Amino acid sequence: MEDKEVMVMDGTNGYMPETGAIRLLASRESGVGADRVIVYCGKQNREGFRAFAADGSEMELTAEDCLLLSRQQADIEVRLTDYFVGRMRQADEEKLAAAC
Repeated sequence: MEDKEVMVMDGTNGYMPETGAIRLLASRESGVGADRVIVYCGKQNREGFRAFAADGSEMELTAEDCLLLSRQQADIEVRLTDYFVGRMRQADEEKLAAAC
């Protein structure tokens, strides 16, 4: 997408990231450096996808997102380690604990 790095992630494989995890994942210092993260969430969401800004805030899918999702092949495939997924889970748990 126009000068933006977008990561598309499958959230149906055991872990659905939330705000804290997305912020860590999108970070240019410790994550993949994405400007936007689109998570496939299966039938849980009407569209089947959730879109997040780099700061972790959830946003509506845009027409550009839909165009990107219609592509048949990814430009680059990134595989997250179990360690990094553990850090994502921890970031979500800390965000949840802070909200209480």
